[in-house]
Amino acid sequence: MMKWQPKFQWTSVGHRLFFLCFVGISVSIAMMGYYFYDKSTRIIQDKVGYIMQQTIRQSGERLDLIMEEYSTRSFYLLGSKALQKGIKDDFTDNYDREETNKEIGEFIANLLNSKNDLVNLYIFGEAANSYKYSTGYSPMPHTKDALRQQEWYREIVKGDGRVVWFGMRPTMVPKPWADERWQGPVFCFGRAIKDMNNLNRIIGVMLIEIDPETILSQINLGEAGSSMIVDKNNRIAGHQENRYLQQTIPFRLSDQASLVETKQIGGERAMVMHTRLANGWSLVGLVPEEALVRESRLLGRFTLYLAAGFMAVALGYALFAAWQLNKPVRQLLQGMQEAKKGNFEIQIKAHRNDEFGILSRGFNAMMARIKELIDELYIQRLLQQELRLKMFASQINAHFLYNTLDSIRWISRIYKVDEIGTMIFSLSNYFRASLSEGREFVKVSEVAALIDNYFNIQKIRFGDRIKPSVFVDPELLDCEVLKFAFQPIVENAIFHGLEKKKGTGRVDIEWRRAGDKLEFVVTDDGIGIEPEKLREIREALEESGTIREGSNFALKNINSLIKITYGHEFGLRIESAPGSGTKVSLLLPIVPNDKTKHGKNKDHLPLTAKESPYN
Repeated sequence: MMKWQPKFQWTSVGHRLFFLCFVGISVSIAMMGYYFYDKSTRIIQDKVGYIMQQTIRQSGERLDLIMEEYSTRSFYLLGSKALQKGIKDDFTDNYDREETNKEIGEFIANLLNSKNDLVNLYIFGEAANSYKYSTGYSPMPHTKDALRQQEWYREIVKGDGRVVWFGMRPTMVPKPWADERWQGPVFCFGRAIKDMNNLNRIIGVMLIEIDPETILSQINLGEAGSSMIVDKNNRIAGHQENRYLQQTIPFRLSDQASLVETKQIGGERAMVMHTRLANGWSLVGLVPEEALVRESRLLGRFTLYLAAGFMAVALGYALFAAWQLNKPVRQLLQGMQEAKKGNFEIQIKAHRNDEFGILSRGFNAMMARIKELIDELYIQRLLQQELRLKMFASQINAHFLYNTLDSIRWISRIYKVDEIGTMIFSLSNYFRASLSEGREFVKVSEVAALIDNYFNIQKIRFGDRIKPSVFVDPELLDCEVLKFAFQPIVENAIFHGLEKKKGTGRVDIEWRRAGDKLEFVVTDDGIGIEPEKLREIREALEESGTIREGSNFALKNINSLIKITYGHEFGLRIESAPGSGTKVSLLLPIVPNDKTKHGKNKDHLPLTAKESPYN
């Protein structure tokens, strides 16, 4: 009898992903709730926007009436016979002057300030008298060129008798004409005063400052939003907050006054509606979207609660699916973290029969193979590095021996003198110092003695043509360094820098401290290195640490030897220019004589052979 098996098996991750479809239900609920909320919000916005648009239009009409009334008042003042007489100083005597001034004051108080909204009235006479009215009527100093050069003064004159509106701003009248008793901005406008007997002649300028509250009270939208008066240059000429006055609005007004737009202003979205005023300005209303959706918040909360309930159910399914998927993933991640720490013996449980089981078994096989390869590579690297150091030491010394024997041959053929014996003696001293009982790390003082013997050998050949200078920081004398890293650098300075130079040359050798490091510097005043050749040398130094034959192999091998022994932050640096000499710097760590370990850190021994380099 066959055993019945369900077709739906739980061993596949794909089947478990089926439960993630419940997330789709949550997304659908969220989308439906958002659509419902967005639709209701738009309906409310349209209704509120229409109401606010009508409010702005009505406020604009009231503002036009007020501004027309101010224009009419100022026009009556232009036709005042007493004012014309006073400005032109057309008095018969002082009694006539006093009577005329009294008549002007009464006219202003009864007509212009009939609603008690006048802050200051300035009448600047072009020829003779000027007048000022604030809490009372008083004459002013005569008009001077400094006042006539004011921009607002010139605009009023240019207006040729028409009203010139300036909007809300601090008083524009400078001292000594200004009345400083009023603190805060004023709503101001002006117009030129013409001679009634000769309308082509301007005899004065009128500037009227009104209490701005008279204007602002007509355009106040309350808590629903804010409004502002914008002039033809898109500057704010009226606002409840003084800090915005005379600033340019951060958006462009539509040419259609009845259009309601939504704009991004100050980091938040707002509905913008405006209406044109009779003087060409605009009354703009701003209603933040937040204020428009207050009525839809209750509906939004209900929608949110309903969606949250359904999403909580979907979340339960999602948590179950996540738990099913996360457990094997977490095991894999833990295994990878152990491998990252260097534990390649890690093995994870692989008892599952789904895709994660296949991944776990593959991970275990990979770790086993990596450990095997690392063991093999480590042994090969030890042998390879040991062989490299032997080859470096052999090639460096073979190169020097070749040059020395060549010098002996050259002297024997040219001079035929007993200096050969001296050279051989210095050569034996050099080899004795270089052997140093098979030690590869010697003191700086021993290397300095080795280089001194080397100079004695070269002195036989070059005589006084080469003048060496050796300086060692006394604090570095007992520091331990690689024995074979220094002489080839000095040899390069002589044979590549000074040998082809005419006349005498100088080689300066210095061991000095550079922070927490030791710096060996060889400087010559020889022929230098051509830029192309210098670039080739630097490229050779930057290559990987393999043994290099051919040109520049000595410097290349020294650089590789230093980097293998101490780390990649140490090595050679070359600076040179044709005809200006060459400077070679070798940077090493400071290793005191009492330390027996060398390398990148205290746990990293140098990869060198135990035998003598001459084996």
